[in-house]
Amino acid sequence: MKKLQLVVILFIATVSSTNTFAQTAQKSTIRVEKVSPEIRKIHFANAPSNVIVPETITDLNEAIKTLGKDPDVKVVVFQSDVKGYFFNHFDLIQMANFAGLVTADGKPMFVDLLTNITNAPFITIASIKGRTQGGGDELTMAFDLRYASKELAIFEQPEVGVGLFPGGGGTNFLPRLIGRDRALEVFASADDYDATIAEKYGWVTRTLPNAELDGFVDKLANRLARFDKTALVSVKQQLNLVAAPTEAERLASYTEFLKSLSWPGLQLRMPVFGAMYGKVGVEKVEQNMGFYVGEGNKEVQQKQQKK
Repeated sequence: MKKLQLVVILFIATVSSTNTFAQTAQKSTIRVEKVSPEIRKIHFANAPSNVIVPETITDLNEAIKTLGKDPDVKVVVFQSDVKGYFFNHFDLIQMANFAGLVTADGKPMFVDLLTNITNAPFITIASIKGRTQGGGDELTMAFDLRYASKELAIFEQPEVGVGLFPGGGGTNFLPRLIGRDRALEVFASADDYDATIAEKYGWVTRTLPNAELDGFVDKLANRLARFDKTALVSVKQQLNLVAAPTEAERLASYTEFLKSLSWPGLQLRMPVFGAMYGKVGVEKVEQNMGFYVGEGNKEVQQKQQKK
């Protein structure tokens, strides 16, 4: 934990003056909308760039568990209320808080959230308009169906590029979705992938023109809402047995993530990326993450060569 605190302090010292990431919100970043007895929409909003904060995980987990107890709920749609972003990466200056976020029985809260989404007695649908990166993308993979705006959706896993292990379940979910070699490309390159490539790879269920996305998702949700809940949940459960990672697998990945917080490569890169946010600007870096991950590593390499 001391090494983790050192990494966090180092990052905060570099970026705090630029207000790079959102602090813990005064109100919840999660809002549940009742569309009908059978349909709910979960809205996520943490302006300006929809980074995930600890409260996001705890409130989303509680919402999933509460909806799971409602016998009428058959479909839950997830969407963002912040333009340009779906679920983004974790707020890096709160990493120590994430590491300490556990359930009453000591299970990592993010792992518990993914388990509850995977096993939820309803169909989960992501409506993706904008970027989903890092932990946000890993969360998105846990949803049953993912529909993306052809013009606006971008996907990226930056962790390897900044010296971290992607331990939010992505290494468990993504190979099952797109195959080992493509998953390795995604994680190792830490680059941006547009919706067209994501659809081709199988990362998302389908892409649609942005103007048609809301209508398509609403129509599908209403269709599923008319079906028998037992039939919907049973087919989901059987498919999970074949295609979903186990909780033990996700726990192993999360443990590796916690270990990676003390890797020397992360400590070497954090000051570089922190300074980049201040120099280039938050929005520009967030909207071009793949590019700036590459630029940051160039800078790290140049500094090492000068030694």
